[in-house]
Amino acid sequence: MKRLALILLLALAVPAAAQNSHWEVGLNGGWMSPNGFSMLDYAAFGTGVDVAWLWQTSGSAYWIQWRRQPSFGIKGSFEYVPDGIAGSRIGLVGLVRAPLYGRLDYNIGVGLSSFTRTRYVTHDQENIFISSLLCCLIDIGFVYNIGERLQLSASFVHSSNGNLVRPNKGLNFLQLGFAARLGEGYKGPVTREGIGYVPFFSRHEVGFTLSPGGSMSRHTFQPGFFFDYDISLNYCYYIVPLISVGATVDLWYNGSHDWQREVYHDPYPVPMYVGVMGTLEGHWGPLSIKAGVGPQLFVSSFVTIPIYERVGAYYNWGSNYVGVAINAHAAKAEFIEWSYGRRFPIKSNR
Repeated sequence: MKRLALILLLALAVPAAAQNSHWEVGLNGGWMSPNGFSMLDYAAFGTGVDVAWLWQTSGSAYWIQWRRQPSFGIKGSFEYVPDGIAGSRIGLVGLVRAPLYGRLDYNIGVGLSSFTRTRYVTHDQENIFISSLLCCLIDIGFVYNIGERLQLSASFVHSSNGNLVRPNKGLNFLQLGFAARLGEGYKGPVTREGIGYVPFFSRHEVGFTLSPGGSMSRHTFQPGFFFDYDISLNYCYYIVPLISVGATVDLWYNGSHDWQREVYHDPYPVPMYVGVMGTLEGHWGPLSIKAGVGPQLFVSSFVTIPIYERVGAYYNWGSNYVGVAINAHAAKAEFIEWSYGRRFPIKSNR
């Protein structure tokens, strides 16, 4: 009992002791939609509350200055969906927030979620979306700061278990929110002139990524694990030295889909898929997070919604990087990639 009390005291003391920390309390509303256009009859409206604690980095390191002291934190959420097929959602994510342009920031959060009416609890055969008690939760969005204390937000939130427990179509939430900032107020963007010397960096960059991976099966009668791989050609344009936008061309093989193509006698002539996506990448020291979405240009007719996404975390040294990413199809996780890549600058500025 004493040990539990000590842990609780430390947890409560951390926000008070951290420098440049603040709380955010907000309300949100939006639309819950299952994956797949054929299942929109299960869509429902939801509203909820978010509570987050974030702390800002401080110091003279170049990446910290350019990121206007990026924030790291934890966000808990409850989304009330009275007509939702899986009930209401409870979530907890680790959060990174960094500036995008002016007063506009972006969020990337990864964590866990649970629903009040999962198939595991209710045994509802109609619920083919959330079967397990715990799911992965991905929260990507934008925050616009109004003055020092108020914020508007727009976010996309996805919950699924990666098909570890089937069936698992997954659920998506499109949300708009309003929040109040408590504690340290918003300081405003830092200009290039405000951070002193700007070292040498490259505006334009090309590169490649090699990504073997694996996926779980998609049907109960299908074998349990498949090998996948992806080859990517990348282009990046750095808005500032630590934020880039760009495009990626992907050539990949999905073993799970290839097996299904044979079973259903799909006439698609080659096992490879081709796609192109727009990307956004932010760097924090040697670490970076990259997200992208785009259309699949050449794909089997087995794929009914030709849209794919990727969210990955990478460790960078010199011109090289390694990392892990989730490759998804229509917001449903398809396979996990383990990546190695290399960057080649093609134009430089001071």
